[in-house]
Amino acid sequence: MLAMLVEHRVVLLYFVVSKGEADVEVVKATQADLDYILGWLESEYKEDGAGFWCNKRLIISALETDELTVVRQGQDAVGFQVGNHAPEITSIRKDCRGKGYGTALLEAGLVRALDDNVNVLSITCAPASSWSFWQRFGFEAVSPVREWGEVKARRIVERRHDLPEGESADVEIAFYPEEAIYKHECNHPYAVYRPQAVRLPNGKIALDQRVIGIKPDDVRGDLVIRVIVDDEERCFCKAKYDEAEAAGVIRNWLDGTYYLDQIAASAGSSQASVHQSGRQLP
Repeated sequence: MLAMLVEHRVVLLYFVVSKGEADVEVVKATQADLDYILGWLESEYKEDGAGFWCNKRLIISALETDELTVVRQGQDAVGFQVGNHAPEITSIRKDCRGKGYGTALLEAGLVRALDDNVNVLSITCAPASSWSFWQRFGFEAVSPVREWGEVKARRIVERRHDLPEGESADVEIAFYPEEAIYKHECNHPYAVYRPQAVRLPNGKIALDQRVIGIKPDDVRGDLVIRVIVDDEERCFCKAKYDEAEAAGVIRNWLDGTYYLDQIAASAGSSQASVHQSGRQLP
């Protein structure tokens, strides 16, 4: 279970957070919740011109598409999130801020991301003053962080796997820009992973973590992956190619990432694809 900064217990598909004598629920919104939220959003806007009242159409639409989550204190929806996983909008009523309600909404979204096989959460922080909150929860900026404006950021949804007993394998998985395969250069990867790994009886390689590849938003071209097991290159190609799929790479159409939980058996140990390079490194 993901750690929270406030005491909680998970009940079915929502959170119940104990705060004193009152329970704080994180649940899918109802029409009554929406009406209450719009009420305090309008009041805050009239008071100081701030908040998300100007986004009311998006918030109303989120209820219709089942993408509106609320945190309730008693019967009152004192905060909300638009977006089932990564938040498009998160807002807490002014008098309820600093009490862990934003944390509860975020953690509920992370649990849904794990359940729905989402690998990355991408957000836009506006105003930029809100960036410090998201940074505390593992989000990394992918755009310049300035005093004014907005900050684009993302967080990898990590998954750990228990490994069975067995023969260990030396695994390296790296992700590159597209030019790497044309220049035959491996000097500038986006990321390199060396997970703990064990050989399974069926020839597959089990990894102790999900390895996730993401192409930077500001880079053109396709993501390239290189998989090496015990000095044998299993693939070095675009992650979308059949050769990568034959090596165990999975394309996640939900968030545009590529990932591996296991490496497929090599041609010498199973009926692996003939597209695998199986090249022994010098």
